[in-house]
This record gives sequence, C-alpha cells and structure tokens, in this order.
Amino acid sequence: MKLLSLLLALCLLLGAYVSGHPEDKSSGRPLCPCPRNMEPVCGSNDVTYSNRCLFECEQRSMERSGRSLKLLRTGEC
Repeated sequence: MKLLSLLLALCLLLGAYVSGHPEDKSSGRPLCPCPRNMEPVCGSNDVTYSNRCLFECEQRSMERSGRSLKLLRTGEC
C-alpha cells in the first residue's frame, strides 16, 4: 500500500513538473483565463480586443518578447 502511494505521489510530481507553465498548445502562448464579456478596447496595434482582460494578456505576451502594447481607448478601433 505504501509503494502504491509513493508511486502515485511521484506520478503527480512528475506531471506537475512536466506541465510547468500552462500553455495553449495551438499557439504556444501561456493560457490566460478571461471572462467572455464584450467590453471592447482598442490597442496601439489597431486590434480590437473583446475586453480589457484579453488586451492585458496580449500586452504581457508582447512584453515577454520585448515589444510594447498600449491601450488607446475603450471601444472598437
């Protein structure tokens, strides 16, 4: 019984280590959970984001790659 518990614990630790930072497998970007509310905002890249949360996720992603993104205004571009 102890061996089974130890094996289960090792599998869980290995799974946590391998998963590391959750990413969207299609884009390779970190997942960013946001609500689906429609409150559009316009970014400095002339892209309309559905809401501020999605804009901020993209902003963080761009900052990680050395680029910047600013919020121009609320509403569509």
